[in-house]
Amino acid sequence: MIFGQLMNPYSIEQIRALEDKVNSYETWVFLLVFFVAVLALVVIMQRLTLVKLKSNSGGNVKFYQKQVKEKASAKKQESTIADISTITQTPPVTTVNASNHTIKTKDLPDPGLIFKYSIHGDPAEKIITIGQHEGTIKTHSTEVVDHHLTIMIRAVNASKDQDIYNLPDLIKEKYVLDFRREGKVLIVFPNTTEVREMSARERVLIQEEADSAGDTNLNGIDPKQPIRFRIGDRLTQDGKFRNGYFEFHLYTKDVEAKTKSGIAIIEKQFFLRLFKIYPGYDTANQTGDGLFPMVDPFAKA
Repeated sequence: MIFGQLMNPYSIEQIRALEDKVNSYETWVFLLVFFVAVLALVVIMQRLTLVKLKSNSGGNVKFYQKQVKEKASAKKQESTIADISTITQTPPVTTVNASNHTIKTKDLPDPGLIFKYSIHGDPAEKIITIGQHEGTIKTHSTEVVDHHLTIMIRAVNASKDQDIYNLPDLIKEKYVLDFRREGKVLIVFPNTTEVREMSARERVLIQEEADSAGDTNLNGIDPKQPIRFRIGDRLTQDGKFRNGYFEFHLYTKDVEAKTKSGIAIIEKQFFLRLFKIYPGYDTANQTGDGLFPMVDPFAKA
């Protein structure tokens, strides 16, 4: 018995207590392992749930985007169909400017047309422009360009420096005429038969005394002996217009008037007459930009 105690120093009670502790530890270890396994399973389930939710949300977004694209495409197709229907049923309205297809034959100037101008105001001047689609007088002709001929009339106050106590019997107003051209112009002065090409700028004075600078001066311009202007496009070698021309006559008429101070004066009214259109408008062949050429004088009827 003594030998047995030496070989096994623990008593039976102690061994049983140790066995109980070992069993208790095994139970706790098993519980811990089970708890860890449950936690791991929960984590895995949560991750799977999150992945599934993301997958579903992504699919929903794609589906929504697809629906939006399909709706936009359908709307575009409906708009296209509506546009096609509109074009088919109602021809598009083209905006036409003043120079395109809006000029009718009744809008063309006729020979014999007279324009009258009185020079008053401050400044006392008048600008007359003969052009194609623009200007005081619009020709709508292929032989004319805009600002083809400009006539500026300016009154010079002849009574301004007069002594009111020593006035002449008759005070005549003086005028300055400036002619400018952008196209070809032939000019004929009164009491002459010389037809010449006008310079780019020319000046005529309407006054009794001669001009010290040498500019042409006239007492007046008689209707029977006017200043003649012929305007057109190209000139031949002998100085004539190749396709045709417009001829204008400029002349004056004396009228009695009074200044603001009551001084009696003789003013001049200016007249510009469209004398001739040679050989005439070809109204059957209007161009795409609304212009009319001249009739071919050698064309067969």
